[in-house]
Amino acid sequence: MKVIRMRKKIIEFMRQNGIAVFAEADKGSGVIHIEKLGSLESWDLFQQLVLYSEVDVLCDRTRSKFPFQVWGQGDTGCLISWLDENKATAMFFDSERKEKALTDWLRILDQKVRMLYKSVE
Repeated sequence: MKVIRMRKKIIEFMRQNGIAVFAEADKGSGVIHIEKLGSLESWDLFQQLVLYSEVDVLCDRTRSKFPFQVWGQGDTGCLISWLDENKATAMFFDSERKEKALTDWLRILDQKVRMLYKSVE
């Protein structure tokens, strides 16, 4: 029941925040769960980070000293948030936001995804 409730919350989160694809990597289970609501201008980032990859890439190899990492290619972006040692999310979106507006939006988006997971615990 918890999984279904979380899936519904993720889909609503995606709709509210303009996220086309949401991926959750769980090192404990070795699984990447993917939700797709829209399309992207470019699928290259998704393919490199999720589709042709393993859980370790999102949970470990992309990790930085910051709580999240941003990747971009053209107007397509990906925000990777590390929720804990075993779980990371990757949110893919198209955006024409520039510099400060994009940075501010990504910080807020990172906070929102963290709150989403805390609300289900």
